[in-house]
Amino acid sequence: MAYKRILFGTDGTARAAASSRVATELAKAGKAELIVVYVWERPEGAHQVLDDAVAAAQEAGVKKVKGELHGGRSPADVLIALAEDRDVGLVVVSGGRSATEIGPTADRLSHRAPRDLLIAMDVERGDGERLYRRILIATDGSATADRAARKGFDLAASVGASVTLVFVGHPATGTLVTDDTVAVYGAEADCDVVLRQGDPAEEILTVAREVGADLIVIGNKGMTGAKRFFLNPVPEKVVDLSDRDVLVARTIAQVASELEPGEGGILVQAGERLAAFMDDQGELHLMSARCTHMGCTVAWSTADHVFECPCHGSRFGPHGEVVNGPAARPLPPA
Repeated sequence: MAYKRILFGTDGTARAAASSRVATELAKAGKAELIVVYVWERPEGAHQVLDDAVAAAQEAGVKKVKGELHGGRSPADVLIALAEDRDVGLVVVSGGRSATEIGPTADRLSHRAPRDLLIAMDVERGDGERLYRRILIATDGSATADRAARKGFDLAASVGASVTLVFVGHPATGTLVTDDTVAVYGAEADCDVVLRQGDPAEEILTVAREVGADLIVIGNKGMTGAKRFFLNPVPEKVVDLSDRDVLVARTIAQVASELEPGEGGILVQAGERLAAFMDDQGELHLMSARCTHMGCTVAWSTADHVFECPCHGSRFGPHGEVVNGPAARPLPPA
């Protein structure tokens, strides 16, 4: 799964050079369209800043590049709105030289971005070298962590990086989880596994330093919405304390442009969650994601090729037809 459309926010400063290279290299690796956005505080010189950023991406070898100039709102709000409007799969923004310098735009996006978010830290990246040599993927064996793992392994394959898969918890459980994750998503990858016990966020960051990972991939579960501090705090802590690039993978909703033929997922359109399925002819079918039994939100099962309700076990086929009850009615078309 390569990203087909990437959104890159630049501020016209030297710090943006780090995130610029990340965005352009990923766009080249996936043959993606790159949308470069500059949100100005003052209109003077804004067009030149944007033109320079677009020209740099083109000179780096990105085939499809376009620039957008915006003002009057905070950069984070503009990027959030554009990510939805342009149906992008990934947003890339600059971090700092350390976790304490991450900045308000990256911090707000880490909690609110409607798409995957890559925070590129301001670190040395040698010209002509691989963008990432080693990618650390954190998993806990949940369905949402599996989606993040899939994205991490696919990204590693696209940039030629090796992978370290880390599990924090009971070693016996960790062995089962990591064996299954590698078998399903990383069978062809150069991958090693690390099992740890302790504070999950701290252990993830420690392993990243020990193995020399350039990028940490973690799911966003627990980071979005007003109640995020009462949910899983691990991804937020990793973002807050990391001194290297972090990909926060959105693990609940997906992006229409990223679905492959024969694949389903949950999309968010105008605040509504929809069950989506891309058929073999490339036609997108949209249905309500609310189970017709009690209204819980269904999720796509890659293994079984059905939409499943986590509340009472109802299952629906790719086009919304009932496979197993207790639901008696299909998912209605959207």
